[in-house]
Amino acid sequence: MTESASARPVVFCFAGQGAQYFRMAADLHEQEPVFRDWMRIGDALLRERFGYSLIAEIYGPDRRIGDPFDRLAVSHPALFLVQYAAARAVMQRGLRPDLLLGVSLGEFVAMTVAGMMPFEEALLHVAGQPARFEASCPPGGMIAVLAPPALWHETPVLAQNSEIAGISSDGHFVLSAPAGALLPIEAELRARAVAFQRLPVGFAFHSRWIDPAAESCRAADAGLRFAAPFWPCWSSCLGGPLDPARLEPDLMWRIVRAPMDLRGCFASLEGRGGARYVDLSPSGTLAALARQNMASPSASRVLPLLSPFGGNMKRLAGLGDSARS
Repeated sequence: MTESASARPVVFCFAGQGAQYFRMAADLHEQEPVFRDWMRIGDALLRERFGYSLIAEIYGPDRRIGDPFDRLAVSHPALFLVQYAAARAVMQRGLRPDLLLGVSLGEFVAMTVAGMMPFEEALLHVAGQPARFEASCPPGGMIAVLAPPALWHETPVLAQNSEIAGISSDGHFVLSAPAGALLPIEAELRARAVAFQRLPVGFAFHSRWIDPAAESCRAADAGLRFAAPFWPCWSSCLGGPLDPARLEPDLMWRIVRAPMDLRGCFASLEGRGGARYVDLSPSGTLAALARQNMASPSASRVLPLLSPFGGNMKRLAGLGDSARS
């Protein structure tokens, strides 16, 4: 390892809603013992508490990668568990993070990997969240837009019918809107020849349209207790590092309600000399966004693990050497 490479921190990156698909990390589940063991542990907890098998939901024989995976009650714990199990598999092979970066739901994963919350408590808390949104919030959705965030301010259809849920880079942002506004927003984006993708999410997270769930979410969050982390955690909610000694009492609610500032996190890390970004999201989305935030040339490296197209075992085998080089 060169001196310059060793000076750059290893950053484990975890994504939120929208990154999920059926059969994610299927080859790891079939062939990687550590990944499979954590999936089974989580599956047993969810079967006992909620009465369903997450493994069957993700990997059942009738599941296809291209099928919509938008039932929040399943996709929420699935995203948490797959990313947590992936992190444990990577760590078992000797690659440890210097810090952890989470986006939305991925912040819960980062905090759990870092030891701030016990695994069982964190998984069951995440799995209990969907019911609170379903009980009180109107249907909605989220749209990833490949354009500068200024487009929202310049486009009345967008500004009047949606909120910016997050800014990922200078050329990528995410909108949240109520269900009835999604088609008009998409029509406006098509008319402007702007690339976009609707995310498989049934609520307008990171916007005022989930405010009806605030009271129930805060009540559920009040029972959580946090330990000092083994490694620093960076929050897209805060646009930078969490201070474990000064955690706000409503932090968990703010993680799902406040806009995501992933661009700010990457800018800070790049300003410190760059990093070795290990993307543990199911779709490799964060790897692509990290590249968008890197100057050219950059000393940083981007290392995705999981992909809908497979090859995950091969990437896992080479991840440690790639991150250290």
